[in-house]
Amino acid sequence: MTSATRKIEPEPGARERLLTAALTLFNEKGYAAASVREIVEAAGVTKPVLYYYFGNKEGIYLELMQNSYGTFESLAARSVSVEASAQERILQFCSDLFDASLERLPEVRLIYAIYFGPPQGAPQFDLEAYFIRMMELIHRLVSAGVASGELRENSVDGARAVIAILTSAINEQLSGRESKLDRDGMVRLLRLLMRGMAK
Repeated sequence: MTSATRKIEPEPGARERLLTAALTLFNEKGYAAASVREIVEAAGVTKPVLYYYFGNKEGIYLELMQNSYGTFESLAARSVSVEASAQERILQFCSDLFDASLERLPEVRLIYAIYFGPPQGAPQFDLEAYFIRMMELIHRLVSAGVASGELRENSVDGARAVIAILTSAINEQLSGRESKLDRDGMVRLLRLLMRGMAK
């Protein structure tokens, strides 16, 4: 850190405003097209403030990605540790992730744009880890239900159906349609699926 950055004492809320401004601009223009100048102007701060907190544009992008993954990991840890049936733990995880996605929809939109869209020159971040971790977690919860006798032996294949319902519900929130699959609708579909998986 340089002596110039050490002297900076940003006003309260500057860090959060920078994250919000960067997220908005990354979604509107793409990572490559959003400039540091635009980010700091939108946040109402100067460039040295961004450098103080994040180092550069790459740093602020990686912070956004890491925050999202941290939220996901917290939900995953809670679903594994809670004492409940396998079905209830699956429902809880899916409901929690749906709610978190709805609360952080701009971050979800950015992740999808980077993962599924054309290259934007964004820094390397293992977005595949989200989807791999999600599949591993659902498989783990379903396997626990099979081991306890709660679910049928062939229910492990149903993990992909759980993921399909969950991701479809989240994907619909990104669409402009008025009629979307909401949380209650997702839970109803999951319960219907798990009735077929139960012994």
